[in-house]
Amino acid sequence: MADVLSQSQIDALLNSLNTSSDEEEKLIDEEENKKVKKYDFKTPKKFTRDRLKLIFSVYENFARVMSSYLTSMMRLSCQVEMVDIEEQKYFEFNNALSENDIVAMVDGSVNNGKGDTETLMAQMSNEVIYALIDRMLGGGGDVEGVDSDGSFTDVEISLFENVMVRLLPIMEESWQSYFDVGFRFDKIETNPRLIQSIQADEVVVIVVLNVEIKDTTGTFNICIPGSLMEDVFKLVDQTNLAGKRREHTTEIAREEILESLRDSQLEVRAFLGEANMLLEDVYSLKPGDVINLRKPKDSDVAIYVEDKPWYKGRLGEKKGSVAVKITGTTITR
Repeated sequence: MADVLSQSQIDALLNSLNTSSDEEEKLIDEEENKKVKKYDFKTPKKFTRDRLKLIFSVYENFARVMSSYLTSMMRLSCQVEMVDIEEQKYFEFNNALSENDIVAMVDGSVNNGKGDTETLMAQMSNEVIYALIDRMLGGGGDVEGVDSDGSFTDVEISLFENVMVRLLPIMEESWQSYFDVGFRFDKIETNPRLIQSIQADEVVVIVVLNVEIKDTTGTFNICIPGSLMEDVFKLVDQTNLAGKRREHTTEIAREEILESLRDSQLEVRAFLGEANMLLEDVYSLKPGDVINLRKPKDSDVAIYVEDKPWYKGRLGEKKGSVAVKITGTTITR
């Protein structure tokens, strides 16, 4: 007789089927809602991932030093960390800014200012700016009750400018650990929509840092024009090429020096040994006397090139003449 399922077993079986169905629907929804970033083959990326990693390293160092600087200046715990670096069109960055944001305009150039000057943009979240200003004016760095969407006063803009001017040497030092790049503060723009120093379709590199001051968290975004990045990487390529040329030139010079020395005449002599004798014994020496060198007869003799001991060898005979056979070296060449 076949087994008959009880009501509890039937309920458990139905529940398991319903659970499996719900999980499948959940997985389908997740797949549908998953964000997929489309790649535009018409406008491929200008900078490789490896090169952007170099810039990422620059701003990792900058974030660490900036954290220490803000902490000492504010007398308050401040944390800055590198979040992301991305290549995009300038209009994408500009469209993400609001009319109430203020932007620091910075002139940057390579080769200690000898290269073309390009304009960078540095934008900090309004909440972070208000926290900095509140602390600089004697407050606790709190932004509760502050309208972060409001316009900045001239005094607040001046204080933010002072902070940016002090941060630029830190950023320049971080860059110069890797590349010869210099920065100079230009001005503060109070309406990002009016900025026209960068073409809308120009490629830029956006550096995103996270800034945390007490209970306030925001971002510090730096927009680097692609033309400046090209100058930087061109300088890197030239430096690498010059290094390879120097290595090649050094090797050629070494070979030329060695070639010119090959025909030099050097004195080579074998040193049998030495002994200490009284003047009286030396005076009484005559043919047939034996001087004890206090060395075994089969011991090595030192072979000198000019005045330097280079080899060791054994005494012997070759074609009726006394000769020395080299058995090893005594110096490291």
